Amino acid sequence: MKKTLTLCLVALSFLFNSCIVEGEQGPQGPAGSDGNANVVSSSLTTSNWSYLSPDWYINFNYDAITQDILDNGAVLLYVKSGSNYFQLPYTFYPSSTYSRTYTFKHYLGGLSVYVTDSDLTQPLNPGLLTFKVVVIASSSIAKYPNLDLNNYEEVKKTFDLKD
Repeated sequence: MKKTLTLCLVALSFLFNSCIVEGEQGPQGPAGSDGNANVVSSSLTTSNWSYLSPDWYINFNYDAITQDILDNGAVLLYVKSGSNYFQLPYTFYPSSTYSRTYTFKHYLGGLSVYVTDSDLTQPLNPGLLTFKVVVIASSSIAKYPNLDLNNYEEVKKTFDLKD
């Protein structure tokens, strides 16, 4: 009988000591500079292109492209045409026999943009262009699995990005 009482007391002690008591939730922490701590966005405007056949190119330093972003996140780049943004890579067709393609690559601490014409001859300098770069941590990508990353307006709204 004494053993049974001791076992009951031990079991009750274990039960009460392993309970988790939750208090009130604390205040929400500050958002990142663009409304989301896991997303960084900026406008990049340039006319300072260099030419290396068959491409015009430009390099941007962008510290938000970290090793973790390269390994797990996403880097999106959009080019502005008129009042719309188009995700790169993107090909414009000024005519039925000619096109201009915008591509980019990203790397630790930066990205490069390339402009190539379909005839592979030296095109006119791309001139003044505005780009939107959006760097997204993997946790934010997982949170919105159905987000259309091709649509800048949808990305902007989802992550509360500021222009």
